[in-house]
Amino acid sequence: MYTIRQVSALTGVGEARLRAWERRYRVVEPARSAGGYRLYDEDQVTVLREMATLVTNGVPASAAARVLTASPGSDVAEMAAQPDPVAHESTGNETAVAAGGEPDLVAAAYSLDPQLLWSVIDQAFHQASFEQVVEQWLLPQLVLLGEAWETGRISVAQEHFASAGLMRAVSAVYDAAPRSSSGAVVLVGLPRGARHELAIFCFATCLRRLGSAVVYLGADIPEDAWRDAAHRRRARAAVIGVTADYEVPQAQAVADQLASVSPPLSVWIGGSHRTAVHGARQLPDSVATAARTLHRSLAAGDA
Repeated sequence: MYTIRQVSALTGVGEARLRAWERRYRVVEPARSAGGYRLYDEDQVTVLREMATLVTNGVPASAAARVLTASPGSDVAEMAAQPDPVAHESTGNETAVAAGGEPDLVAAAYSLDPQLLWSVIDQAFHQASFEQVVEQWLLPQLVLLGEAWETGRISVAQEHFASAGLMRAVSAVYDAAPRSSSGAVVLVGLPRGARHELAIFCFATCLRRLGSAVVYLGADIPEDAWRDAAHRRRARAAVIGVTADYEVPQAQAVADQLASVSPPLSVWIGGSHRTAVHGARQLPDSVATAARTLHRSLAAGDA
């Protein structure tokens, strides 16, 4: 068995990226020592070597992970030949405006310059309403940011730097929204193990701006904590975000826990993998539309 430091030396992949591949793509699931440290076997090291080779040859990490977890015969060459959807090249001379004239989050992330990052975010947030900014700029830019990380154009530190800036900006909008002292309470958050919270936080902010009494729980919330929050606040509804297949079992566990809460509450699921969770009502893809859907349902007494 190998430690993560040994695997990093054997594969040439940094420890942070190895953890990110495990968390995001589940290409390997290492065992744990008695002290909680990751331990990899020979087969897992081989998989990670193959992953590193594919990524080095230009295959996006997400596509490489699909190849390694797919059945034999997957067309690796075809995936490697696909153009990189991120048009931005990290040359060190980036501006904060993309080719289409919109604020460029990837360039700001690459710079690691707090002033430039805030300038980009501030410019974007003043172009339209918050809901329009989320749909037309923030979420698309977040996709580009992830793809830039997958292709090695930005580091984990640069990606987290930009994401943290976005979280601060959205937090300001959330805090500025009117606080509802009455009305149905809605819990919003992510299940245990899910940590990418920008999209669900944008949803919570849109919902709060409509006047709903939102209690934002955040990321990585265990099932019993959801249940306890529902009891304490006598919540009318709960919204669980699920954006990856490995989050589905935990989201299902939350939905199952909340099904027996008294007084009863309605459970809603949002995100790209929402259809895999049963016993809950599905929200639309659009964050703003999803917020309006739930708000109307609460107002009508249907939630």
